Amino acid sequence: MGMRRTFSTYGAKMRQANREAVATVIALAVIVAVWLVGGIGLAGCGIEVFSTPLWIIGGTIGPWIAAIVCAVVLARCVFADFSLDDDAEAVSDAASAGATGAEGEEARRG
Repeated sequence: MGMRRTFSTYGAKMRQANREAVATVIALAVIVAVWLVGGIGLAGCGIEVFSTPLWIIGGTIGPWIAAIVCAVVLARCVFADFSLDDDAEAVSDAASAGATGAEGEEARRG
């Protein structure tokens, strides 16, 4: 689902990986906040839905929905599909030229 991006240097690839990690931690914080507000925050109210206290619904379904939304946002906006290998281009060129596994390995090694 992530976008296919091309990075010119290994450092750029590491910056993207760091960006993905930071965004994932932020998404986790959002999910925990939804869980706290939905579960603990609603514990004092006496509202019931189908004979179930609202804090149970808010504390279980709320974080589940928040996790789905965060996963979709991360996949569409943050994550990128790229190889961490420096020489991925040589391997992909050899593979596209019809090289076997051993020939592709030789192309990768140089």
